[in-house]
Amino acid sequence: MGQLHHETHSTHQLKNAIEFRNVTKKYGEVTAINNLNLSIPEGKITVFVGPSGCGKTTSLRMINRMIEPTQGEILVHGEPNHSIRDYQLRRSMGYVLQQAGLMPHRTIVDNIATVPRLNGMRRSLARTKACELMDTVGLDRSLAKRYPSELSGGQAQRVGVARALANDSSILLMDEPFSAVDPVVRKDLQDELLRLQKTLNRTIIFVTHDIDEAILLGDYIAVFSAGELAQVGSPEEILREPANDFVASFIGRDRGMRRLTFASGEGLKVYPLDSLNTPWQRWKLNVEDGKPAGWFIDNRLVAGGSLYREGGNLRDALDSVLSSPSGWGVVVDDEGYVKGLLNSDDVLDATEAERHRRYGVSV
Repeated sequence: MGQLHHETHSTHQLKNAIEFRNVTKKYGEVTAINNLNLSIPEGKITVFVGPSGCGKTTSLRMINRMIEPTQGEILVHGEPNHSIRDYQLRRSMGYVLQQAGLMPHRTIVDNIATVPRLNGMRRSLARTKACELMDTVGLDRSLAKRYPSELSGGQAQRVGVARALANDSSILLMDEPFSAVDPVVRKDLQDELLRLQKTLNRTIIFVTHDIDEAILLGDYIAVFSAGELAQVGSPEEILREPANDFVASFIGRDRGMRRLTFASGEGLKVYPLDSLNTPWQRWKLNVEDGKPAGWFIDNRLVAGGSLYREGGNLRDALDSVLSSPSGWGVVVDDEGYVKGLLNSDDVLDATEAERHRRYGVSV
């Protein structure tokens, strides 16, 4: 593929937090990364995505010098990262691993307080800060004195995120942090990360092999292939115009469906719950304390499908009606309280119209 230098229209005006300049990493005769040139904008989530062995994790670990490049340099806030002692560089960045990497002999609060303590903060202050961070990532403070072995996988990953945030760094490195948990917990963690980013505005470099996760989380996506950068851009840019056959294949044949992530569902009609009170409708939404709790049909309770949050996108709306046993999507607000229903015909019509309007029938 030769020398690659990627700058998109989207990132051109943004200040860069990290820059790869002609970076190559070799292990003997094997080239893991070949002449990488890449700018990572400040305050955004940039996702490194690609198949196993493509070089995305190697690239991430060269940022904090867990791996040293064979040639080239990496700038962090304009300064070469090799000009900083490796242990100081690592302490200056948050780092979240796939398995959380918690110290098994230390309590949750002391795991989170590790970096502040290493940086000289008094134990009492570090623990206070750790408890505040537990609140931030949605962990109950009652877990503070437990040990990692007493946590669920999702809880352990939240501890890992809290620990990474504890040093107040503007840069957070995340190496496939959610891949080892079940899909429901994974979705909760993804939503939590997006919620945190709205208030924290960190520079996040996130590694994943899952293109759907990349599209959900990334402000920008860098697609890696066999040690080289195949394409970089916003999710919509990459979905709309894959740079080559590899990117098109990696995105998958249903990329038209993924593009619905960027189409608003705000124009969809929201029906009241009593819309189901007709002779041919035997379904009734079960609502407990204002929140959906499955569907009743013939006095039998059936689990509900995915929920559609007000102001969401068309793909979420489509998921809600297709996964619902009744064929009606359930609309909720940000707190999870029921606001009404989506009609499947309305959503399918809007989906088809959007695909025709923006991408044509061949998508």
